[in-house]
Amino acid sequence: MLPVGELTRLLEMDVEVLPNERRIIGRLGEERRSLVVDLASGTAKDGGRNVALSLADVAVTDTELYIRASALQRLLPMTFEVDPESLAMKITAKELLPVQGRMQRMARRRDSLQNFQQKDEIFKVETPYRLFSMPAFDVAYGMGLENSENRTPVRYDVRIGADLLYTGFQGYVGSDERGEPSTARFVLERRSVEGRLLGPLRARTVSVGDVFTPGLAVGPRSIGGRGAIISTIPLDQTNIFNRIDLRGELPLGYDVELYVNDILRSGQNTPAQGRYEFLNVPLSQGINVVRVVTYGPRGDRSENTRIINVGGGVLRRGEATLELGVVQQEEPLVVLRPPNPEEQISPARGGWRAVGSVNYGLTSTLTLSAAAALIPTGAPDSYRQLYNVGVRTSLFGFATQVDLAYDDDDRSAVALGLAGQVFGVSTVFRHAEFQGGFIDENGPGADLTRAMARRTELTFDGNLEIARRVVPLSVRGLRNEYADGLVDFAASARASTTAASILVSTGLEYQRTTGLGNTVQRLNGYFAGSTFRGYKWQLRSTVDFEILPELRARSLAVTADRDISETVSLRLGLGQALNDASSFSLTAAGIFKLRMADLSVNGDYNNSDQSWRLGAQVNFGLNYNPVAGGYRITRPGPGSGGSLLFEAFLDRNGNGVFDGDDQPVPNVTLEGAEVKVRTGADGRAFVTGLGAGPTGRLLVGLDEVENTQVQTPPSTIQFSPRAGSFTTVRYPMKPTGEVIVTIQLRRPDGAMVGLSAAQIRLVGDNGFVADASTEFDGSAAFQNLPVGTYRLELDPDQAQRLRMSLTAPATVTITGDGGFAPDIMAEVKFAPRPQENGEQTE
Repeated sequence: MLPVGELTRLLEMDVEVLPNERRIIGRLGEERRSLVVDLASGTAKDGGRNVALSLADVAVTDTELYIRASALQRLLPMTFEVDPESLAMKITAKELLPVQGRMQRMARRRDSLQNFQQKDEIFKVETPYRLFSMPAFDVAYGMGLENSENRTPVRYDVRIGADLLYTGFQGYVGSDERGEPSTARFVLERRSVEGRLLGPLRARTVSVGDVFTPGLAVGPRSIGGRGAIISTIPLDQTNIFNRIDLRGELPLGYDVELYVNDILRSGQNTPAQGRYEFLNVPLSQGINVVRVVTYGPRGDRSENTRIINVGGGVLRRGEATLELGVVQQEEPLVVLRPPNPEEQISPARGGWRAVGSVNYGLTSTLTLSAAAALIPTGAPDSYRQLYNVGVRTSLFGFATQVDLAYDDDDRSAVALGLAGQVFGVSTVFRHAEFQGGFIDENGPGADLTRAMARRTELTFDGNLEIARRVVPLSVRGLRNEYADGLVDFAASARASTTAASILVSTGLEYQRTTGLGNTVQRLNGYFAGSTFRGYKWQLRSTVDFEILPELRARSLAVTADRDISETVSLRLGLGQALNDASSFSLTAAGIFKLRMADLSVNGDYNNSDQSWRLGAQVNFGLNYNPVAGGYRITRPGPGSGGSLLFEAFLDRNGNGVFDGDDQPVPNVTLEGAEVKVRTGADGRAFVTGLGAGPTGRLLVGLDEVENTQVQTPPSTIQFSPRAGSFTTVRYPMKPTGEVIVTIQLRRPDGAMVGLSAAQIRLVGDNGFVADASTEFDGSAAFQNLPVGTYRLELDPDQAQRLRMSLTAPATVTITGDGGFAPDIMAEVKFAPRPQENGEQTE
């Protein structure tokens, strides 16, 4: 049984082991295949390839997840040859590992003085919400020169994070191309993974400000505005019949791609109010690996992976969930400028929208649902009331959902959903019938200005095996029929696989509109590829083409990023319109990763209109350092993620507080942030850019510490970062020492031999007691002994039973200065065994 966390850290693999969640997630190889092991659902995947694991193949502790070597080599690109007699294991890589590509080892084994249990435990640090904290900022500022009407464009993005009124405050202000503020959003949000908000309500999310209402199965969709939301639904769970909306921060110059189960779904390179939005994203039943891959203008690449468990919406018996949202539709909390008259504005903008739903588990197999909504129609003070009731259950092994909806204008709808496995393929079927012009905003691609008659959706998600290669494949079909006879049909097929270390994604999209005496159809496609060549070049390319109404290639885009050094990188880009050879665009950029900021200098040229642009952009963070008592410039990240102050010190008096004759410890390393940091002469390290996920982790390293004979808290620090949050971690390191004790017995001939299995202990004047049992040669190693003077004792019960005693007292002093304590050589003797007749014998 091999510890997956320890092994992958040693090999520098991008793998995260989550024992508390009984889950492993990561990326493998230069093509970045996804690795997922979810013991709760029995899922194990290497990319699109399913791997069979039995209960006998795995073991889980509080701090590690173990997998049998024969099973692990089916998951990881390597084989294992284990030699138990010599305690050796030979690892043979089937493909290039990161540790081989960079010819160095960044994951080191913990100090040998720390026992296995201690080093793999988790040091959990609370990050409580505060009444007020000094805000942190992320700033992106760009300026340029171009031959267009706006000769000197200037643009900036500012993100703000802090604690306010015991909630997390997040803010954003962005400008237009003239450097004038044009958009803003602000929100106060508090989250609890365990559901500890609002007392007996047990809410998991409470937000006020610029928020989004929940959507219903039939009727209203999720729409943003200024208002408030409350939800008790688990953060990473959803219903198979729901579509999810994914939103996140997207700074200037960045573009983002969405992968679901390793299949490229969508991309975005123009932020909307400073963030990306992927709306109405369908998922498949079971475990879904959702990856949002962000590419920066400085050649940087980051991934945010979410594991979303998609079920049939059935709750446990007696369990209830609630969602409620009220917003002023499409109105931001702060309006920086009036709407542009030329901008297309929804007629319902500014109206109040309220949506609420309740689900209750009546039995273990039947869940009831009820919902209501108030939706603005666009006319002054005019609203539509909508009501929804439904059941969620299972029929013949298929998750089943039935919803009935009606509004105050006697318009109604009925929807049926079925989801399950058909010949090993995840299948979802949805059908809805509408009467009286019922408006269902959740219909993807539907024309809401027309009265709907019915809608049918069918999706398949599975794997194909082509030339011994597993190819994830997703096929979707959608048919919208309107009351006037118009019919829209759309179908898509998407697949991804790896070829020659390249992640290749391809897709076809078909659309057809019939009725009203006219038929229009289109068929488009794309190829996309990305790879890391030798972990040096990051290459991406996309080809778009059209098949119907005529066969033609439309465009080609290629981007290449290369790290020249640790601080300098290069980006080259080409965009080519394939239907016009003279229409192309070129991009070149130099990126400088400075200690306190990122600076990029770039140039763009478009041959189609002879336009060019030169520009520079700087990204930096501004964070309040409580130790320095003021703000300091940092690398980007503190305004949109958490920060941490780490304090390492020798805790000589053992009270966990830096006082008395305690000493700071320099050169303690912290890994897990954007860059590796180490404590200074004062024993402190200030870490920023820790993200805003539910949990964050840092790994403490003592390899560079001069005195390694210390007893420390667990080396894995876990905390809960959020935008602008600040966590203080006090890391007391108790000075320790070690000593070898050898217990010997004198034979009748005077020779000394080691005595095995002797139970001994060291009793310190500091109250610390350490027990051990001697090995075959009579020796026992005592490690992690706190500073003090210790006397050697035999176990009283064993000594009395065997009539054993020490021939002379023995003591040792542990100074904790990093030196070695002298070994103890102690002799024992056995008292004669009394005989019944009064005689004695040895």
